[in-house]
Amino acid sequence: MNYYAVKLLELIDYFKLERKDRLPCIGCAEPAHWRCIECDENYCQDHSDFHHKSRATCDHRILTFKQILLSPRSLCTMRNQYCTTHNNKPLEIFCKDCNRAICTMCAVTQHKTHETKEVADAVAALKAKVDALKPQISMSLYSLKQALTRVKTAMREVNVDAQVASRQVSGMIEVCVSAVREKERELTAELEKKKRLNSEIINSQKELLEGELTSMQTGREFVERAFIGSEVEVLCLEPQIVAKMDELISGDCPNITSDVDRLSFTPSGHDNIFKAIEVLGKVGPAKPDRGPRMIVDENGELVLLDNEGNMVRGETRDLLAQLKKNIIEEEIRTEDAERKSHLKEVRRNAEEAARLKALEPPRTPTPLPPRDFTQAITFSRCFGKQGMETGMFNGPVGLSHTDKGYLVVCDVHNNRIQVVRTDGSYVLGFGVTGTGVGELNGPNDVCMFSGRNFLVADTYNDRVQLFAPTGRFIRTIGQKARRRAMFMQNIPGSVKKTDAMEGLFDKPFGVTVNSKSQILVSDMGNHRIQVFEKSGEFSRQIGSRGDDPGYLMYPYGIACDTNDNIYVCDLGNQRVQKFNSDGKFLKAIGSKGDNNGQFMQPRSITVDAKTGCIAVVDTGLHRVQIFTSEGKYLNKFGRKGREDNSFSSPCGITSNFDGEIFVSDFRNHRIHVL
Repeated sequence: MNYYAVKLLELIDYFKLERKDRLPCIGCAEPAHWRCIECDENYCQDHSDFHHKSRATCDHRILTFKQILLSPRSLCTMRNQYCTTHNNKPLEIFCKDCNRAICTMCAVTQHKTHETKEVADAVAALKAKVDALKPQISMSLYSLKQALTRVKTAMREVNVDAQVASRQVSGMIEVCVSAVREKERELTAELEKKKRLNSEIINSQKELLEGELTSMQTGREFVERAFIGSEVEVLCLEPQIVAKMDELISGDCPNITSDVDRLSFTPSGHDNIFKAIEVLGKVGPAKPDRGPRMIVDENGELVLLDNEGNMVRGETRDLLAQLKKNIIEEEIRTEDAERKSHLKEVRRNAEEAARLKALEPPRTPTPLPPRDFTQAITFSRCFGKQGMETGMFNGPVGLSHTDKGYLVVCDVHNNRIQVVRTDGSYVLGFGVTGTGVGELNGPNDVCMFSGRNFLVADTYNDRVQLFAPTGRFIRTIGQKARRRAMFMQNIPGSVKKTDAMEGLFDKPFGVTVNSKSQILVSDMGNHRIQVFEKSGEFSRQIGSRGDDPGYLMYPYGIACDTNDNIYVCDLGNQRVQKFNSDGKFLKAIGSKGDNNGQFMQPRSITVDAKTGCIAVVDTGLHRVQIFTSEGKYLNKFGRKGREDNSFSSPCGITSNFDGEIFVSDFRNHRIHVL
């Protein structure tokens, strides 16, 4: 190998000189164009001919530099090698017993009993053996490349899994932070209320004391001034002086007490909070890959991992044949499992359909007169309690009702949808926690679509999902929006998302359907309403971030009336906005405050079909307010508490054919009927 490399480099230099006619011949001063492979010398044309005709060198191989460089192996293959015992004899025989090349003299003397073969035949046999092994080598190389591809794919999957898990962690933490912030606002509001009450008591006591003090000081000054005149004048004023003194002496001090309730904050339950934080979730490995495949073990050998996860070793050809067989078996097993799962799903759907069919026929609107919302709104009943069992709730939020008169409830912390009768008895439910199709992560609103299907705002999966009456998944609308964030100049500390794309969501909180079967979604994080056709195709958007009329700031609940006018709970601006069916701004209802007609976190809204009146859940003030379609305040109901006629952070609202209003009491985990 050293000889080959050195000579090749040397020939490259010779070739460069030869092209410039600067390489001299070994026998004269003429330029050399030929080289003898045996002698390793350069010759001109004349000396090349002489060298070839000479009896001693007639068998030497003479080539041009170009021929040699085009076929560098000629340095080795064309240069004869000679026997070390018989110097003039080339090595033309290969002894298999000794595994070395010999000359013909050695073959008939020292190796006459050995198995010998001509060098060319031995090389041909070796080449044939190598050619026979090439397919197996190619298969091994292919398997190794496939293994490398799988490793690279696994690396990408690790990154994707980490990103997905990170989003899930962020979503969970955001939910927890939102709950803590809500509790902070609740405690702060309670503190301000108690502070205002104590201040009113102390101010009234202060005014009373200041009045008494002024009266007594005036009387004392009268008595003192009476003695300024002459003695005769003083005696004349004796009755007035004595009367004033008696008045001052007999005057009782007002019964004033400063014992008002001192304000303080006593933490409670924080130990449970810390424990809950510790068990919020766990980061761990995903389920391992299944199925047969070729892998590289710790020793660098290619092995087969069969259907049972056992390592099989052997020849590459045998392993590949076994791999093909195992893949076929795995496909048969998978198809069988999918078929059984499908049959199980069909049976389950059939059972659910039978349950639905066995229920009473679809209701028609009850021929009752429209409800007079100017009359006092009274508590009718409530149902539900905290839990994970059917018919129990863990944070009920969005509400809707079916054509059968059943109530549909978004059970947000249980990540499911429950359908119940108006007395609270369970009918059916669907949904499991997850990010896959048909799975839910924080469902916040629901409405009916095409009669009996359910449209669910799957908030923390950033999508809307459509389910059949039995809870079977049908399709998804939208996906998570990925965008840049830019700070607005006019609102310090705020973030404006400038490039939210059509059909993409950032926490959709509300969903409803108009008379044209168009789907309207309140895209809270993007500060807009998105409208989709019945097919799920994006149609248009309404609003953008801002506080002017027609602009939105964190829209939540949404509803449509019989004329397809759109009502939106503009939570960030503490108001309800009304748009026509084309998205044109019509009216703003309410403002920030705690008076009648004002809001503190309007979260959900519903429209009474008979009167056109709207009912708004005022979450921050724990009440429901009623307005006309033109925004005139009519009535209210509710206060904070745990009693039957009280709320604790109400979040959802709907009304049925009879004019009854259903309100989801989030923190009390129940449904009120008004």
